[in-house]
Amino acid sequence: MNLKEIHSAIAKIGCLSITTLDGSTMHSRIISICGGDDEGIYFLTMNVKPFYRQLKSNPQLSMCGIYPSGRREGKNKDGQPYWPPGFFLRINSEAREVPDDEVKEKAAGSEIHRYALEEAARYPAMKLFCIFRGKGELFDYDFEMENRDHKLLRKRFAFGGETVNEAGTRIDPDKCIACGECYEACTFSAIVEGEPYRVLGERCDECGSCIGVCPAEAIECSKTM
Repeated sequence: MNLKEIHSAIAKIGCLSITTLDGSTMHSRIISICGGDDEGIYFLTMNVKPFYRQLKSNPQLSMCGIYPSGRREGKNKDGQPYWPPGFFLRINSEAREVPDDEVKEKAAGSEIHRYALEEAARYPAMKLFCIFRGKGELFDYDFEMENRDHKLLRKRFAFGGETVNEAGTRIDPDKCIACGECYEACTFSAIVEGEPYRVLGERCDECGSCIGVCPAEAIECSKTM
C-alpha cells in the first residue's frame, strides 16, 4: 500500500484511536484526521492539552480504526457471531509538529495546511502535526467469504523510511515433511500444498491451528510487524 491508499482507508473510517505515552502510561483518544499528502498523515491538537505535551515528549504513537463498525450482526448459518465484511487499519508511527511558518507557506497550495491556518485563527493554541514515518497493516476481513474464496487479505505497508515484516506464520522448508496436517487444520485457505508446504502470509490469521498439529514442529510463529 502507498500513502494514497492509506489516506483512502482512513477517510472511510473517519476518526481513529491514537495512543501516546506519558512516561510509561498509555493514553488513548479519538482523533479526526485532517487528511494526507506525499509527506504523511495530518491531525490537529492544541498546545495546552496533555496530548500535545505527550507528543512533544515522545513522538511515537499508535493508531487504529475499523470500517464499517466492527459490530456483529446476529449469527451465521453455523450459529456463530456474524460480522459483515470490513477492515481495520493499524499504524505504528512517529509524528512531528509542523511549524507555523511552514503551515503559512504551504496554505496557498494545500487544503490541509489552509484548514490548519483557519483553525489557528479561531483557536490560537491549535497546532498541526504530521505523521511522517510509520508502518502498519490493513486487515481486510470477509469471514463468511461472501465476496471471495478466502477470509482474509492482509496488506502490510511502511513509509518514511520504515520497513515491515511479512504477516503470517512460516513453514521451515528443511523441517517440513509434507504430511498435510497444517493444510487440513487451516480454515483461512492460507496453506499451499507442496514439498514443502508454505503459508500465504496475506491470508494467515496467525491463529496457531497449524502450529498445534504439525508433527515435525516445522512451523514458526509470526514476527512482530
